[in-house]
Amino acid sequence: MRSQFDSGIPLSIGPKKPIGYTLRMKTVKLKVISALLILPFFLTFIERYILKPLIAVFPLPDTSIYLFKVSAISLILLAPTAFLGRKYGLEISSKLRKVLAGMFLALLGVSYLFLFSLKAKGFFDDLAVIHLTNWIVTVFREEFLLRGVIQTEASYVLKGKFLKISYSIWLSTVAFSLWHIVNLAYWPWQVVAIQMIACIPSGIILGLIREKTGNTLLTYLLHITGDLLFFALYTLILGKLFFSLY
Repeated sequence: MRSQFDSGIPLSIGPKKPIGYTLRMKTVKLKVISALLILPFFLTFIERYILKPLIAVFPLPDTSIYLFKVSAISLILLAPTAFLGRKYGLEISSKLRKVLAGMFLALLGVSYLFLFSLKAKGFFDDLAVIHLTNWIVTVFREEFLLRGVIQTEASYVLKGKFLKISYSIWLSTVAFSLWHIVNLAYWPWQVVAIQMIACIPSGIILGLIREKTGNTLLTYLLHITGDLLFFALYTLILGKLFFSLY
């Protein structure tokens, strides 16, 4: 006598979810994805049209105004994170203590090399250190938002992989690339296009590191150290800046 297990009739394990429920979940997922993609542009809007006018009433150079607004955005991101008790990969785990310590020292050394490259090629000015500080803070804001907040939140609603890479990494990478469109306000489109293209492989690599280690501090240190090293060597070898510092 054949049992139900060899009858050839597929068995349904557990109750089927109603079609309405499935549609609601897809709608929620779409809203979360859309919100995560819009978030970087929303923060840029706050920087440029709310924070910048607030600090511009003081007689400050543009570099100082920029430093204020990106620092303020970083604090705006960290405040709800602290309130909700979310870490988003900012903790220092015992496994990565030595690596992070070494990366912090590497960042210090590369920062000096970057300033040296500016001086050696005649680009150093009174605001060079502020330019460097702006860059360091800007990349922290980028990594915390992209690999910290967006990739983490996307992993809750996006399951599966494409080309063996998690959908959450693809989403954070796309957001990383698209966010550079805002640089058209300062730099030529050719430079912005190169930035957007370069963001794809670098975003995937940083996303994989974030997924593997669970640490956003590490991706931040790799990102900023890599940027400064590249542009320092570019300046030293070619004797020109890849793009204007501000």
